[in-house]
Amino acid sequence: MKPKILVKAERGNFPEKIHYGFISVINEEFKYVLKIGDDNNIPFPFRSGAKPLQATAVIDTDTHKYFNFRGEELALFCASHAGTAEHIAKISQILEKTGLNLENLQCGSHMPLDADEQKKMIIEGKPPTPLHNNCSGKHAGMLSVCIKNNWDINTYLKPDHPVQKLIMQNIKDLCGLKNLPEIALDGCSAPVPILPHYNMGVGFLNLFSKPEYEPIKLAMAKNPFLSGGHGRLDSEIISASNGNIIAKVAAEGVCIVVNLEKKQVLVVKIIDADFKARAVVVIESVKKLGWLSEEQINSSERLKKMYDKQITNWKQEIVGEIKILF
Repeated sequence: MKPKILVKAERGNFPEKIHYGFISVINEEFKYVLKIGDDNNIPFPFRSGAKPLQATAVIDTDTHKYFNFRGEELALFCASHAGTAEHIAKISQILEKTGLNLENLQCGSHMPLDADEQKKMIIEGKPPTPLHNNCSGKHAGMLSVCIKNNWDINTYLKPDHPVQKLIMQNIKDLCGLKNLPEIALDGCSAPVPILPHYNMGVGFLNLFSKPEYEPIKLAMAKNPFLSGGHGRLDSEIISASNGNIIAKVAAEGVCIVVNLEKKQVLVVKIIDADFKARAVVVIESVKKLGWLSEEQINSSERLKKMYDKQITNWKQEIVGEIKILF
């Protein structure tokens, strides 16, 4: 691999952190419009970036019609949500609608990603439940498919389970793979496909261009908060663009952004998975591509804060700067 230096953090004009990575833009003909860094087409775990593609199982089996799922619920199936009270309430409603309960979620528990919600739980001495897991919406979606099709709900995470076989077949087809992807286990214990960044981008382009998956596209475009949360990079980009751009973050420095009008996809990977570097690179990229204007970025306080390249100390003195090198 030959990653490029994308951003450098300097303190007092001295380099402190250097972030390497890859940037690519692919058009509707699946050709590179832009490529910075060469990943040699090495496959990487898709992690949470795969969630919108995993949600296709809900559509293909007509589970969304069977349970009359609305856009809000579909958005949660695609989400890496922040675990706010609103997220928890709506996932609880999905479980109730499908006849499931908390014990059926096999994603494990972690504290909410939302800082305010996390602080509140600590003060109240409340432990997290599987509902707080950022992947609980995805798991609720998989389980709802099992309920509709009378598939075993106790083994829904096994790679040979019908719901996982359907998902991996869809990922193969949407992402333009010759064979079914290799798999590993995600942090939430679900099978996660392994594929090159290029094919991740192809998958998103296909997903959002196929009429049958229009409900997924509209769900994410119209429900940015439920798709992530306040201060989440993907949610803030969707919101700032008024749903014309759909973004999805994934673990370990990945973010995928689709311009629905131009039918192009941006794929960013930060090698050291630094959150700030990823935010700066993604926002700078959509700005340079003309997908978001300076005005749109500045109109979002949270997006503006993520894009802030000044380094300050505890007294709010400017002590350094993040420099963009692409």
